[in-house]
Amino acid sequence: MNSIADLTTFVLVVRAGTLTEAARRLGLSAASISKRMTRLEEELGVRLLNRSSRSMSLTEEGTELYHRLVVILDDLDDSISAIARSGDNAKGVLRVVSTSGLGRNRIAPLVSQFTSEYPETAVQLHLSDKHVDFIREGYDIAITIGQPGDSTLIAKRLMRNRCYICATPEYLAQSPPLRRPSDLKRHRCLVLDCYGSFRDLWPLSGPDNREMVRVTGNLITDSAETLRGWLLDGQGIALKSEWDVQEELQTGKLVKVLDGYTVPNLDFYIVYAARKNLPAKTKYFIDFLEEHAQDAGLNALRFSATDDDDW
Repeated sequence: MNSIADLTTFVLVVRAGTLTEAARRLGLSAASISKRMTRLEEELGVRLLNRSSRSMSLTEEGTELYHRLVVILDDLDDSISAIARSGDNAKGVLRVVSTSGLGRNRIAPLVSQFTSEYPETAVQLHLSDKHVDFIREGYDIAITIGQPGDSTLIAKRLMRNRCYICATPEYLAQSPPLRRPSDLKRHRCLVLDCYGSFRDLWPLSGPDNREMVRVTGNLITDSAETLRGWLLDGQGIALKSEWDVQEELQTGKLVKVLDGYTVPNLDFYIVYAARKNLPAKTKYFIDFLEEHAQDAGLNALRFSATDDDDW
C-alpha cells in the first residue's frame, strides 16, 4: 500500500512546482523529497514526474494521479472540517484569483461583503493578469477572461465583457481621420500585452468583412489600469473593456471610434475544479458572486440570451 505521506507529498510537489520549493514548505531536504517520489514511482510502476536540475513536469500518469488525489484529499479535508462545524456553514480558507482591474474594482468589494456574511471563511484574493494554472497554484476559484482549456475545470460566465476602440476627443482632434480599420496604422495605439488581451493584433468585424489589423505605438504595458491612465491622458487609441470605461464614455471624456465596426467580447468566467460535491465555502462564494453581481455594477454587463456574438 502506498504511503499516505508519499501521496500527499506528491500533491504538494506538483503545487509547489519544484522539489526544492516542496522541501522548503515541508521543512525537509530536497533529497528526502526526491527519495519519496522515487519510492512512490517504484511502487506504482510508472513515472509520475519528468524532472531535471532546472525543471519538472507531469507525465500523463502523473496528471491523472494528481487529479484523483486532489479529489480524495479534498474530500478528506471536508470530512474533517465537517466535524468542527455545525450544519452546513462555510468554513476554512478560500483561495481566489482574479484579473487585476476587475478584481480590484469589482470583486474585492464583494469579497468584503462575503466575509461579513460568512465570518468563518477566510478569503485570500490574489490579483494577476497572467495565465492561471490551477494545478500548480492550488486556487479554489478564478475569475478569468475566457474559458480554460483544461477539461477538468468548470467555467460559468459571470459577465459579458464588450470591448470598444476609443480615445479622448482631444487626441482625435489633433490626429488623422479615422474612418476604416486600416487608418489605425496612422495612429498611436496603446497596446495591452497580457494574458487574454488582443495585444497588437486587433480583430474588427464590419458590415462586409472581418479583418485583423496590426497596430503600433510607443506605449506598451501588461497592466490594464496603466493603459487606462494613458488613454485618459490622451496618449493614443486603445481597445478597452466596456465595464472599465462606461462612465467616461457616458460623460464624453472618451468617445468610441470606427462606428460600424466591432471587436469580439472578452467575457469573464468563474472557474473552479470539476467536483461532484463542491466544498460549502466554494459553493457559497460562487452563488454569492452571481447573486450580488448587481451590487458590483456588473448587472448591465451580464450575459443576455438576446445578445449576439460579435465574432
